[in-house]
Amino acid sequence: MATKASVVFIKNEFIASLSDGRRIERHDWREMALALFRAGVDGNAVEYEWRSGNRMITAGQQVALRAEIRRLAHGAEVQHIVAA
Repeated sequence: MATKASVVFIKNEFIASLSDGRRIERHDWREMALALFRAGVDGNAVEYEWRSGNRMITAGQQVALRAEIRRLAHGAEVQHIVAA
């Protein structure tokens, strides 16, 4: 089963709750994308939450985060093929 992530933005920090119970906190969306990729989260398995009193993750940040995870995954696939 693939790991899923639910991401919120609280006090200028991205916080992801993973389906396996882990929690990841990062200040930058690129750092969050790398952490989620390393945790086994696919770009399509990221959901975004908004809670009253918090800032919503912008549409641009949402797209960028998913795209970065996909880019990292594609790079890993290419490295695996080249190494084989």
